[in-house]
Amino acid sequence: AMIVKQILTIMMDLGVVIVATSNRPPSRLYEGGINRSVFLPFIGTLNERMTIFEMGSTHDYRRDGLTSFDQDKLSLPPYLCPSTHSGSSSRRILEQWFAKGRGATRSEVIPVAMGRSVQVSRSNDTCGWFTFAELCHQPLGAADYLAIAGRFNAIIVENIPQLGGNTYNEARRFVILIDALYEFKTSIIIAAEVPRDDLFVGFEATVETHDGDEDIAIESNNPTNKESFLIGEGGSSSSSSTTMIRTENDGAMEWSATGRIGVSLAQLSAVREVSFSFQRAASRLAEMASPRWGRE
Repeated sequence: AMIVKQILTIMMDLGVVIVATSNRPPSRLYEGGINRSVFLPFIGTLNERMTIFEMGSTHDYRRDGLTSFDQDKLSLPPYLCPSTHSGSSSRRILEQWFAKGRGATRSEVIPVAMGRSVQVSRSNDTCGWFTFAELCHQPLGAADYLAIAGRFNAIIVENIPQLGGNTYNEARRFVILIDALYEFKTSIIIAAEVPRDDLFVGFEATVETHDGDEDIAIESNNPTNKESFLIGEGGSSSSSSTTMIRTENDGAMEWSATGRIGVSLAQLSAVREVSFSFQRAASRLAEMASPRWGRE
């Protein structure tokens, strides 16, 4: 956020004409972020120097991609659940989807950046078959999913549960997976426990914060301005990470951007992002169900 602030400010000062889009209005940019009070003057600059247009339409244009004519052409449905297909029927359809791929069935290892790799238990030349647990119960991230999306024209994901607040870590990974597949125009065939419109439910993240709370928390909890650091397994993107402030006697105390002790910054950020991205993921899944979706 601070880098964007600096870049756009310089561009404005140089007289560059800027046209930008955002999923959030200026007043909600970097909401709940660390030291947001430092960012707030830039929001005022945006409002003063740019014309803000709110696209208030509730129409989801991605869903226009699947017409009744398209649905008639879907000899093999790309989304399966118990309410529409029995277990044996779903398995048969998944096997038919997999057979559309070329080459012999095999397992393989997909290389990922920084010397990492992803294990695929079942694949052929153009299709990979995964369980939800293999993709979303593991510590995988965007680089892993991009590697998968780049490797296959289509992937099958089975045993997907309903995704809500009680599974937000898994839901967050699944949303990142959908984004990666969408970027590569990779098709996804899903076998889930619930219909597609019910896949993302019961998840609303709320943020209780006021502008300036960040400074208040720092003043009261870190008078010596010691550095902050992250503890927990998995790094700063993990829900188990906690932001800590070093104290004068080399101790540590947990700090929250909301000004309330005991709330993990990493967890708060992840919860908010998953909540916001659920709607986008559901919309993209609907578009990706069209027979016109996929690589040329």
